[in-house]
Amino acid sequence: MFRHLTAACFMTVLTAVHAQEPLAQAPGVPAVPLQATITVDLGKTLGKVNRLLFGNNQLGYQMESWNESRLNWVNCGYGIWDPERVRPEPALLQLAKDVGMSVCRWPGGCGSHNFNWKKTVGPVSERTNQKFGLPEFMAYCEALGAIPIITVAEYWGEAQDGADLVEYLNAPGDGKHPWATRRAQDGHPKPYGAVWFEYGNESYHGNHGGTQFEGEFKIFTAEEYARRYLDYRNAMRAVDANIKLGAVFHPKGWNETVLKLTGKDLDFIIRHPYLPSYGRNDGEPDAATLFAIGLAGPNTFPAQFAEWKEQTKRLTGRDDIPFAFTEFNGAFVQEKPVPYRLCLGNALIVAEHLRQYLHEPAIALATYWQFSNEYWGMVKGDNAPYTLRPAYFVFQLYHKYFGDTLVDAKVDCPAYDNPGGYGVMPTWGKPTAFQLFPGNLLPEQEWLTAVVDGKASDLKGVEHKEEDGVLVVDIPTDANFNYYHASKRMPAEPCTGYRLTAEIRTEGLDKSAGAAIQVGDGRGYSATRSCALTDELKSADWKEVSVDYITLADTKDIIIQTRRLSGGSKGKLYFRNLRVEKFIPDNPGAAPYLGVAASLDSSGKTCLMIVNKHMASVFATSIAGVAAKRVEAFCLTGPSVDAVNESVTNNVCVRPLPATVESGKVVVNLPPFSLTAVVLAP
Repeated sequence: MFRHLTAACFMTVLTAVHAQEPLAQAPGVPAVPLQATITVDLGKTLGKVNRLLFGNNQLGYQMESWNESRLNWVNCGYGIWDPERVRPEPALLQLAKDVGMSVCRWPGGCGSHNFNWKKTVGPVSERTNQKFGLPEFMAYCEALGAIPIITVAEYWGEAQDGADLVEYLNAPGDGKHPWATRRAQDGHPKPYGAVWFEYGNESYHGNHGGTQFEGEFKIFTAEEYARRYLDYRNAMRAVDANIKLGAVFHPKGWNETVLKLTGKDLDFIIRHPYLPSYGRNDGEPDAATLFAIGLAGPNTFPAQFAEWKEQTKRLTGRDDIPFAFTEFNGAFVQEKPVPYRLCLGNALIVAEHLRQYLHEPAIALATYWQFSNEYWGMVKGDNAPYTLRPAYFVFQLYHKYFGDTLVDAKVDCPAYDNPGGYGVMPTWGKPTAFQLFPGNLLPEQEWLTAVVDGKASDLKGVEHKEEDGVLVVDIPTDANFNYYHASKRMPAEPCTGYRLTAEIRTEGLDKSAGAAIQVGDGRGYSATRSCALTDELKSADWKEVSVDYITLADTKDIIIQTRRLSGGSKGKLYFRNLRVEKFIPDNPGAAPYLGVAASLDSSGKTCLMIVNKHMASVFATSIAGVAAKRVEAFCLTGPSVDAVNESVTNNVCVRPLPATVESGKVVVNLPPFSLTAVVLAP
């Protein structure tokens, strides 16, 4: 993940889930609850619960490879490591155990692009800027009982450096392997037996050189990345054939090349689902509207994941390649009125992500972004007592109550139409299939240049010329700046799909990612954070690009802009044959207010995890299909969907929730904007 900041103030919240008074009906909620029935089919098992979906990210940035690193955080792994006592910080280690943290990813996000792992091993006294390095991370994983997954830098080093990493971790200490000898000198003679590695992180956007990293900007084409992946995989597996190396997935043309070139050898596919995507600080739309949209988003995941699997099989000829979601969260990058990434609503979105992942056996593992401190941490603090953010309790409830075997559960409840927006597809009514309406809707018009949001803009000498239907953009400087200064507009309908196609070719732009074209809300990206971008490309020949965009519920027009995003270097961009066609997107139907996952444990207990997405109403919920004699319920909620734990103790926490069982009938009243674990004992 690109956006990182350092967290500051600290407070305490209670960690025990039984310590609160029973939850009463939320204030202001209608007195008459809505009705729902959940029917559990204990005879229909869906497979084992994959505990590797409950992983997390640990940060181990280097000062010289990520500008936002802070030495006090780097040396303690952002709080999880005690460098003075050379051990995991005990209280944070226990908090990690209490959420069943099964997988730990390191060194973390975009800080891994330029990460030199060789500077993180050897005597601690000689690495004063990296006291939490690779051996410390592995010691943390061993203390936690978690599987490590290590991101190998794609913009630093060569294939031999990847092979050396595997030798350090896995080769026998027989005197024939220098890096294994180094491992033994670091205090671990026995090989670690590490299996999971990633080649890079979101590699398609480059290494952030010149912005988040002081070094030179670098970016690989999909072909360059794929060739390097194969080189690294061959070198690393020559040391240990048991390792798995993942390749980065991107929902654009990148995949066409990477999957074709690596498919025969690909060990697993890396994907980072962040949904929704919201960056406004004006409180618009209101929190209830925003989170109703956000909570509908995961309902589109099964269809989306099916498309990814179909694409993978079509391009590789294989249907056995697993996925690893090594980052997932809601992409809320803002602070006002509250930091939504840290609020109850986002925790419920995370719970809905997990519910969907549990039902997809092709997902090998998942690691939430991220555990301790920094911008996104689910735990915050310099030392105990720590602040536990709402997302922490989602993982705690799953760890404490959810069983080992998935069972089928059907829910009968009202549903709501979702207008979409902020990366979430609109969903409404009954399911409908994709439908394209051929015909170019873009009105004849000249390109509007050098004007952004109605104001003249500094173009750094960029010149525009239109000849015979071709827009020529001449960039005369190597300066690394964001270019988006030629545009066309057209009227648009709300909650509607528009497919933009165009032809692009380029000259020069050697260090740039290339040219692209963007379509978005006519009010501009700064106002709405709503747009879609074609693949970036560099080609002397004309190439067709295409992108689909879904308008917001209040969209009135759309803007089409020429783009050069990443990297400097002079050159020319050529654009022609723009077309805009309308389509109706795939629609899974209105979003049910309740999301349900059900499990069975070895003692015969049934556990249901239920998200109530309604922003105002309690659901009086009957649970059928289980001959229960006893029932307990534990509910994560708060005073509002955007409630946080940043300044009010126990504002969002877990409390026991009254539930009844009479003549085998179980009834529980689910508060609005809540996650409830219901445990039924035979």
